Amino acid sequence: MTAAEQIAERTKDPFADEAWRAAIGHAAGCLACRTPGTGCGTGERLLRAYEGAARQARREEGE
Repeated sequence: MTAAEQIAERTKDPFADEAWRAAIGHAAGCLACRTPGTGCGTGERLLRAYEGAARQARREEGE
């Protein structure tokens, strides 16, 4: 299990869940995301959005 998948399991925030699904959905259909050594700007942006949402959810859970 990757670090992002572990974060997804611990995070109960609906936005983080939605952002994770968007990133995975994009990666599943994107040749650049599925090809090692290539980059995809959209995939990277979606992953960063998910990571930010997950961090925010963890901060809010800790308050």
